[in-house]
Amino acid sequence: MSGPKVVRIVTREEHETICRGMLARIDAALEAWAEAGRRNECLDAATVEAARRRRDALAALAADGKFAEMQAQAPAEESFLRSDMRFRLEKAAAAKVAARTHARRRTEAAAALIRAAAAVGVVLPDEVMSGLERGEEAALAEGFRALAAKRPTSQQKSTLAEQLRPGEHALSFSDWLAAQPAAPTDPDVERIEARLEELGALGQVGAIESLRKRLNEASGAPSPRRGLLLDGLEVESGRVLAEARKAADLMSALRVLLAEMAQAGLPVAAFTVSEGAVVAMQDIQARLGAAEAALARHRADEAASARRAAVMKGLAGLGYEVREGMTTTFAASGRLVVADAARPGYGVEVSGAADGRQFQMRPVAFAAPGEPADTSRDRDAETIWCGQASELSRALAAGGGGMEIVRSLPVGATPLKRVFATDRAVVDETEMGTVRERSLPKP
Repeated sequence: MSGPKVVRIVTREEHETICRGMLARIDAALEAWAEAGRRNECLDAATVEAARRRRDALAALAADGKFAEMQAQAPAEESFLRSDMRFRLEKAAAAKVAARTHARRRTEAAAALIRAAAAVGVVLPDEVMSGLERGEEAALAEGFRALAAKRPTSQQKSTLAEQLRPGEHALSFSDWLAAQPAAPTDPDVERIEARLEELGALGQVGAIESLRKRLNEASGAPSPRRGLLLDGLEVESGRVLAEARKAADLMSALRVLLAEMAQAGLPVAAFTVSEGAVVAMQDIQARLGAAEAALARHRADEAASARRAAVMKGLAGLGYEVREGMTTTFAASGRLVVADAARPGYGVEVSGAADGRQFQMRPVAFAAPGEPADTSRDRDAETIWCGQASELSRALAAGGGGMEIVRSLPVGATPLKRVFATDRAVVDETEMGTVRERSLPKP
């Protein structure tokens, strides 16, 4: 395939820009992840350090030119940080509910211990009594030891002897604590409490107050009404939590996107949401969409410029007469013809859209109006162009980029395009019959 070619260019600069943006996103996600973990006491230093090492490993891949590996791994790391924090916040919320349940259990056991001590005439020290009133584990253990130290009665001795029979054991504090009657727990209430805890971790303090008030009302309501109130709270708390999670996800997406924009040198003030500000989800979505569009335009312009520059540098390396200002002309008109210094009368035409996603490259012949074509030399020019296209591809790859051939026509599939030249001016007669002039050096 040696005739006109449609190619897709990727430059090293484009890869490096993408990698820098991804690292900026991960840095922002990592900072938010670590801060949320610290605030909710659900991350340890070793876990944070491991995440920082993973980030540094990604930076090392980019520095080593392993762009494909880095660009494959970076989104996965960003996604992990987001999902891991969701998991940890849910787990922390459930742990807080369990801790409150355990605290109630200790308070009930302390009351039972105080009653048991009074029944057998054991006077507990003031500090132990104070600790029992607070439901402290150490006070419970000390109070149990005081009870155990009291001399048993004859009946108690008989009971103790029964406990010390072979295969039996004396009652331990943990056994006694486990045997104490506890108020029944309601899984519906605990589930709603866990949701309220997670809402608090997500910063939704305003939503918690009214839901907590309704939950307290439901907990003290008689059975039929209690069930109705809890059913309503189940639906409402689930809805509020789902919206809070969605808002948190949008804010997270906006945060990392603005970090990427800032790294690219773009202004972000117009898209920023102040910490703690109450903003509707629709507004966050609108800012996110506008910021994405602004970054996409900037990235496209940068990439197109880098691709055009890479093509011109590559053609210059092949011996084509590339001069200063041609890249600007190429960007403005979308088309450029350059002469081959080694083959007078021949050159190459490069054309493409403004975004530079694809270029068409084709060999051309310079001729005077009415001059007949030299089909033999034209065929040689196409064959030579094939080899030059391969050289261009290798040069781009060596520089960290690449060139993919999207379409290519074989030698002779279409007549070599003629570019009419007189003196230093080149006149290109297009398919529409319009005429444009371009300056070319004398052969």
